[in-house]
Amino acid sequence: MTTKTTSRPITILLVDDDPDCRMLVRDIIAMASARADVREAPGGREALAYLRRSRPGGPNPRPDLVYLDVEMPGMSGLDVLRALRAEPSLRDIPVVMLTGVDDPRARREALDAGAGGYVLKPSEPRRFLNIVTASVRQCLADRAGAAVRAAYGEHPGEDQGDE
Repeated sequence: MTTKTTSRPITILLVDDDPDCRMLVRDIIAMASARADVREAPGGREALAYLRRSRPGGPNPRPDLVYLDVEMPGMSGLDVLRALRAEPSLRDIPVVMLTGVDDPRARREALDAGAGGYVLKPSEPRRFLNIVTASVRQCLADRAGAAVRAAYGEHPGEDQGDE
């Protein structure tokens, strides 16, 4: 019964205005995990539209993870991140920020806004591969934990009173 939940590929939403960067990131994701369903959005507005209509098991599956470019025309990655964190139905989706500029202030701002990671692209492909591998494993572990809690009648995020 829980096998279906834990064996489906994780869904990753890749948001970047540069198609070459999306291709590079897709290739790195493929190297890290053959079990990823990568969806793409070319900008922040498109990403938010996708996320707002996403549903588990639907034609627009809810992502388990978002890789989000920092600098995009129209709506920046930071603006998208803030919008995600402001929406109760979307705020728990893990986000890793991708950037071509090493700016410690921007990194701190993204992490403070709720990003789970911040990585340079494509100058750090090995580090990015490690981050992708770790984030995919974490998503799978989180999903497995939720399946176990559901099997025992507990709900994720519920206070069990044992702390």
